[in-house]
Amino acid sequence: MPPSTVAQAPAPPAPSAAPPARPAPERPRDDAEISFADLTDEPSPPAAPSPARISSAGPPLVVDDAMRRAAAADELTDTDFGTADRDLSIVESLPGAGKAPQGDQTTILVVDDEPEIRKLLRRIFEERGYRVEEADRGLLALRMVKENPPDVMILDAMLPEVHGFDIARRMKGTQRYGHIPIIMISAVYRGWRFAEDLKSSYGVEAYIEKPFRVADVVAAVENALQARSIRGDQDRISAEAERLLAAGIAAYRAGDFDKAVRHLREGTAIDPLAYRLHFHLGLLYGKQGQLYDAIQELETALHINGKHFPALKNLAVLYQKAGFRNKAIETWERALGVAPDDPTRQSIKEHLLGLL
Repeated sequence: MPPSTVAQAPAPPAPSAAPPARPAPERPRDDAEISFADLTDEPSPPAAPSPARISSAGPPLVVDDAMRRAAAADELTDTDFGTADRDLSIVESLPGAGKAPQGDQTTILVVDDEPEIRKLLRRIFEERGYRVEEADRGLLALRMVKENPPDVMILDAMLPEVHGFDIARRMKGTQRYGHIPIIMISAVYRGWRFAEDLKSSYGVEAYIEKPFRVADVVAAVENALQARSIRGDQDRISAEAERLLAAGIAAYRAGDFDKAVRHLREGTAIDPLAYRLHFHLGLLYGKQGQLYDAIQELETALHINGKHFPALKNLAVLYQKAGFRNKAIETWERALGVAPDDPTRQSIKEHLLGLL
């Protein structure tokens, strides 16, 4: 037999040799011991969870003793499930809050981070009898749309916080806000092909390049207002979102998690800016162990209202269980600023010391 063949052939066991000892059964690993390397080849965890890279149903990741203890000690709480006040969906301290339109006065929301543009458009349209509201960044614009939907929006494509394209996509993809005409303006993107793509892909009514002629903007607004469908069923849509929220809460209390999630998801599709729908959906996902879906829903809720302590506390717990120390610390610090009382604030401070 050739040497190479001999080297590869396994030697038979000696007759007198004792049978090999059976390996001890592997001790089940606690979720807190699962390392990030078990799920990805990346050398270190990212700064924030990425649902596209890690399954939302995957195990929680805890990377050291402090985080392990914190994740074991803190649990998601559903004390506020079904009791979140309706006012949480109402954003306070917005520009122009409390100023109701006079009679049938049409409201235009101008969203642009350049104060000179906002000032110019305000003057032009107020002279024509319109009521004008302003927003200088994306999240503020979404909050204003949620609280007081305008009749038409003039929207810059490049904005801080949330891109103008993303705002258009969010609004046009919903029943509640899809009817609002959007006139998009930009100094960056040019050409008639781009304008046609925006209209077909994002549903905007018009696209105007900067620097623009005032007459072009006025004409675009007036044409959009004339062509829009009558806003007659907004109360019905709002009532349907409320009905789905109530149905989701009832299903959860009856022990039917899947039905509860289905109702709440339908509600967010109708009204994506409804705080309580995202808050309750986040709690449900967290209870089911879908950490990253839960994180996404609570983050969305906190974009709408960032001062709700139960949402911040539960989000911090979720980040702990997902192994994201820095995000957990950041969220606990945010929760500290809105904690309801001194004992709670002291407890959070002690908790932060344990994480640092």
